[in-house]
Amino acid sequence: MILTDVTLRDGLQAEAKTVSLQHKLELLQLLAQCQFNRLEITSFVNPKWVPQLSDSEQLCEAWFKKTHSQETMAFVPNAKGCERLLRFPIPWISCFVAASATFNQKNVNSSIDDTLKEVASITATAKAKGRKVRLYLSTVWGCPYEGEVSPAFLESLFEKISKIDVQELALSDTIGVATPDTVKKVLSLVSRYVPIAKIALHLHNTYGFALANIQAGYEMGVRSFDGSLGGIGGCPYAKGATGNVASEDIRYLLLRQNLISSFPKKEIEATLKFLREEAGLILNSSLSKILEKGGSWYGIQ
Repeated sequence: MILTDVTLRDGLQAEAKTVSLQHKLELLQLLAQCQFNRLEITSFVNPKWVPQLSDSEQLCEAWFKKTHSQETMAFVPNAKGCERLLRFPIPWISCFVAASATFNQKNVNSSIDDTLKEVASITATAKAKGRKVRLYLSTVWGCPYEGEVSPAFLESLFEKISKIDVQELALSDTIGVATPDTVKKVLSLVSRYVPIAKIALHLHNTYGFALANIQAGYEMGVRSFDGSLGGIGGCPYAKGATGNVASEDIRYLLLRQNLISSFPKKEIEATLKFLREEAGLILNSSLSKILEKGGSWYGIQ
């Protein structure tokens, strides 16, 4: 099982409140104790577009002054962002293309085909430098501008992506409209071109289906899932889209079904408390709401 926490990147980038560099570093330290396989720690984007992550270099300079065992990942929108990332010992580079031409244009000001060329260039550079690449394919199950994405168009994208040969393809439900049935249909389609072992699910919980969709993905063989602590985040290019499915809710689901054996309760509680009390963020997860009401988590000592 690979659990990737995206609190520091996807979680923070859509928050109206900008979290200070000092708080980000404290949060990174807390997250590193929560036993995630990977942390996506920042994004090397133009500060004009994502001001919440304008301190990516400063965060990395401070964090990598010391040696850490926690595996990290960071996002880049283009080759220039990749150059910035390569200054730091970040083993995973994540990048983006959308399954919607309009969403792609609004996000990176480029066509889908041109973005795929950029992804191919980033992938070649990354491999030459001994780094791994994750490609987020956004709006797989629906676009806020174009609606449903046709299976035929998805299939053509999967074929193109398979030729780039990234290490991981994160199928993303950007506006949270997938259902278990449509998750299974898309996974059946993508498996013709990309092995399921290379697939991750990056789901948002706008309509409350994310955990059911994770279960569906697991039943189809997916073993890599993303979340953000407290379910924070959203998408700056999709109004109304709520945050990522909560990392702690994913872990709780997997634990209760005996699919994983550990749940770092104290560490997750401390991180949720920091997000709420120190960073001043509103948390959306089921487990965080139980804590806020003074309750305890059933089945966890």
